[in-house]
Amino acid sequence: MILWWVWVAFAVANIADFAIQGASARFAIVVSAILATVTGLAYALAFRPRVVADRAGLAVQNPFRDHRVPWSAIQAVDARDWVQVHYAEQAGTPSSASGQSISCWALYVSARSKRKSARPPRSRGWPVPPARVWGGFSDDQGYAQDSRLPEEAKYLASLPVANAIAVRLDARARKERARAPQSASTGLVTARWAWPPVAAVTVPALALLIIALV
Repeated sequence: MILWWVWVAFAVANIADFAIQGASARFAIVVSAILATVTGLAYALAFRPRVVADRAGLAVQNPFRDHRVPWSAIQAVDARDWVQVHYAEQAGTPSSASGQSISCWALYVSARSKRKSARPPRSRGWPVPPARVWGGFSDDQGYAQDSRLPEEAKYLASLPVANAIAVRLDARARKERARAPQSASTGLVTARWAWPPVAAVTVPALALLIIALV
């Protein structure tokens, strides 16, 4: 987000500079097309990506693709280079999404964060792996979690942000799967192109190519 707004300020300053200095029309058009192309990339890569959790499931917006995954289809959420959502649909249910995992561009895990998450957690004596308990429920041990909430909060606070979000999303997916009947339909795991960011990059890039060839 910071990179996006820094770039917007830079592009606006350059356009204002062209207007003040009275640059030649061709030079101004070429530079404006370059700025527009990079602005489209900045929008797609820095501003657009997000992950939205609602009652139905996860909506993952990546630079040029939009994904929708119902809670009942999510098998696990973990963190590698990016937070990844692993899914498996109900037998016989078609899907327009390719592959069995989705990387969340909005939740990038830096090398520094990986080193931090590899350290032993601050809390000790967990009878259940920390990633499997959160939000007042346990996966299969039946432990009462209310008394453990402070320790879990400390554990989450010790993690890098993306890793902590992965733990919380994984726990919520487990809770939602346990709540829903096994016979319930998972719905569709869908993936589609996001045309506004595609157009924001390709249109000025094509214009720049045409200008260069004329």
